[in-house]
Amino acid sequence: MSPASRTPYNMVLPREDSPSPGERDGLVGPGWSWAAFSTPWADGRPSPKYRWTLFETAAHAVEDLRHCLDDGNVGRRGALCSSVLRKRGAPRELVLCDGAEWACVVHEVRAGVHLADAADAYFARWRTSMAGHRFTIINAGVPTVW
Repeated sequence: MSPASRTPYNMVLPREDSPSPGERDGLVGPGWSWAAFSTPWADGRPSPKYRWTLFETAAHAVEDLRHCLDDGNVGRRGALCSSVLRKRGAPRELVLCDGAEWACVVHEVRAGVHLADAADAYFARWRTSMAGHRFTIINAGVPTVW
């Protein structure tokens, strides 16, 4: 991904659920994207913030998330979260969880599927499968990748 194709980052998470102007095209797969879910372990449905961009590969989506964490206004933990992603092996579907505050989900968007639906489905499956580990994740004190 060339630097010219990146959108400006003022924070790691989009400010609202709806796409920004210029980010409305390409909302249906195939491709890869990422979304952030605040308070991922709270009862009910967590608040998703979608990236509203499709990437060609998982590597591009992970790199975009890392760029947001490095350059965005995410506070003191942004660089730490980025370094955790940097140390991770081959990019693929993953969840970067920063305790109880938020979880970023890098996910595949299959052909014909809306990127928000893909993000919601992947996160819901992950959250269900990790329910028994949530206190380990919350109490880790460092960002973790699953």
